[in-house]
Amino acid sequence: IPDEIKQVRGTYVDPRLVNYIAMWASPKYCIAVGKILDSIDKKVHEKLDEEELEDTVENAKPLFEEEVRKMHEKQIEHEREICSGYRDSPYELDQWEQEDLKREFREYELAKIAFEAAEKKLKVWGRFVKKYCE
Repeated sequence: IPDEIKQVRGTYVDPRLVNYIAMWASPKYCIAVGKILDSIDKKVHEKLDEEELEDTVENAKPLFEEEVRKMHEKQIEHEREICSGYRDSPYELDQWEQEDLKREFREYELAKIAFEAAEKKLKVWGRFVKKYCE
């Protein structure tokens, strides 16, 4: 990470600027950040409505932190699933290990799709397969 970026790490940013900063970093990143923030906002407001609480910072902050914690736990679990057989975190992998991991993950996804397609065919042809095997 370049030194000029390290200097601003942990700096508070007004929430209204988050999308602009994300757009500066990358349009793809901006869309991902926007979706995450929108989903958190939606969940927080649903809980506020369920509990019939006023939409204030004091009421929303604990709910927001809880949603972020849940998302973080899901991300950590996902990283552990992906990185089994590798290191503890995908961020610690060198370039070659990252490429191997991406390739194996793509192969896994393709195999999963092929398996699901075969399952669908088996459901359609299942009764004929049973008769043929008897």
